Amino acid sequence: MPLDKDLMIQLRDANEAAFRQIFDQYGKKVYRYILHYVKVRVVAEDITQNVFLRIWEKRGLLDPRKSFEGFIFTIAYRAVMDHFRTNPKRLQSLFPVDLLTDSVVSTVGADALLNHHQLESVYQQALQALPPKRKEIFLLSRHGGLTNRQIAEQLGISIKTVESQMTAALAFLKNFFSRADFGRALITLVFIFH
Repeated sequence: MPLDKDLMIQLRDANEAAFRQIFDQYGKKVYRYILHYVKVRVVAEDITQNVFLRIWEKRGLLDPRKSFEGFIFTIAYRAVMDHFRTNPKRLQSLFPVDLLTDSVVSTVGADALLNHHQLESVYQQALQALPPKRKEIFLLSRHGGLTNRQIAEQLGISIKTVESQMTAALAFLKNFFSRADFGRALITLVFIFH
């Protein structure tokens, strides 16, 4: 269920009860999303705590007209990337070894492969370029871990609409990344089919 606009306004106005309600609604989803990347429960718990701390600190930036899911999962994504910046060896766990062939490494370059800050920046640009509804559907699927049926129910649209929007989003993101000179295989691995 999308976050109620009144609840977002209350959070923006530093209402602690609203913050607790938001934590109850999104805490487990954010934790599962983070755990998918970091693989260690204690680390995922710490990062999840930091995500909600950042939400509280950045509550003044909330715009009730925009998707809260986009806001929270962008913060979660950045927190995961911060974790890998401070623990570069853990970044390798994002890339299945059998898919990191010489052709991928030569296309992308070893420096670009490890430069996840640049990847993050391009990814955020690509997300911002998606139409709002398509972006919301993509974030609910790939960042929120919802099935097409759950997204359809949450947004009050048909499953076919969700499927067509996801197909269009994935095609757009692949094209966006290929124009940014990142190898298709790397993009597929990290951002689209996780």
